[in-house]
This record gives sequence, C-alpha cells and structure tokens, in this order.
Amino acid sequence: GPVFAVLFFVGMLMAGLFPPQSPGRSAHQVAAFWADHATVKRLGLMLMMIATGFTVPLAAAVAVQLKRIEGDFSPMTYIQLIGAAMGGVAILVPTFVFCAAAFRPDRAPAITQAIDDIAWIPFVMNYPPAFLQCVSVAVCALSRRNATQILPRWVGYYNLWVAFLFIPGGLVVFFKHGAFAWNGLLAFWLAAVLFGSWWIVMCIVVRKAALAMPEPAPEAEENVLVAT
Repeated sequence: GPVFAVLFFVGMLMAGLFPPQSPGRSAHQVAAFWADHATVKRLGLMLMMIATGFTVPLAAAVAVQLKRIEGDFSPMTYIQLIGAAMGGVAILVPTFVFCAAAFRPDRAPAITQAIDDIAWIPFVMNYPPAFLQCVSVAVCALSRRNATQILPRWVGYYNLWVAFLFIPGGLVVFFKHGAFAWNGLLAFWLAAVLFGSWWIVMCIVVRKAALAMPEPAPEAEENVLVAT
C-alpha cells in the first residue's frame, strides 16, 4: 500500500500531473505543456504504471480479512476484489492516454488537447470502483459478524466517509473552473488526500489483522504437505 502511494505520486510529480493542470487551458498551452521536458514526463508516467501493480497485493490481503468476517457467503469480499481490479484499469487506461499525449508533443495542438481531456476526465471522474471497495470494507467492519474485531469499527466509518467524499470527482465533466473542476478542491485535492491515505491506513490495519490470525492447526499443516 505505501509503496503504491509513494511511487504513484512521485510519478505524477515527474509527469507534471501533480498539481494538476487547469482544464481551462488553451490548446496551445496544453501542447506546450507536453512538449516541455517530455522525456521526464514519460518516465513519470512509466512510474505511475509500475505503481499500479502494487495495488494487487493489498487488495488480496484485504479480501482475506473480509472473507474471515463473512465466512462462506462472502459477497463483500468479491465486490472488493472486483472493485480493486476495476480501479487498477481506471488508473492504467488514463495513464496510457497521457503517454499518447507525451509520445508526439509536436502534433496539432487541438489534437493534443483532446487527448489530454480524454485522459484527465476518466482519471478523476471514475470513482465507482474505489467507492465499491470502500463500501464493501465498511459493511464488513461494521458487521455483527466482526465481533472479534478483525477490522476495527472505526475503519468502517472511515471507509464510508472516504467512499462518499470520492463522489464530487464524478462532476468534473460539468466544470472547467472551481472546486468541481479536475484540478479543484473537492474533485481532485480532497480525493487525492483520501486516496493516498486509504492505502496507508488499510495497509496498517490489514497487516495488524493478519499478524493476529491464529496459527494453523498441526493437522491442517499435514494436509497441506500431503496435498503438495
């Protein structure tokens, strides 16, 4: 989790995407942005792509703990896993589109601006996968089946707040300026802080839950050895 957060935001800094550029820029301004230090921007985008792979282990570890809470009937576990998979795609696809903008910075400015829009809008707007992940974790953390406190109840409330505070990002298609633009206070900055902190918080909580898991019984170990 922390590795993803660090690599991803360092990549955004190198690519010039953090802080985000204004959606109100002219085509020539957008083209000039991608032409300036193009190689460094490409390296930053590559780092963002690599960072996305680190979302997978944490999603799997979260699923293990949700499964412990839910038991055999575990819809929230699979919702969280599917949301994580969708979230990875929601990061990768805009990153690839940003790469296309950086690949030919000498093209017609209007085309570069269109590519930039195609990347930024889904990059900020696509909150539903993360929303699903957070809600599924919240449901399990606040469930009566969580009586042994595999996940603390405050984690449930935290995930609910994060889920609903992601929603303003879905309004970026209507605004080029202000709090709901893709560089705005509510659509980007609030979501960015929550997004980064979520990975660190969940890593700490899930690691603690994993370390507290009971050791497998000797019979179970023997069965595993025999199966192997």
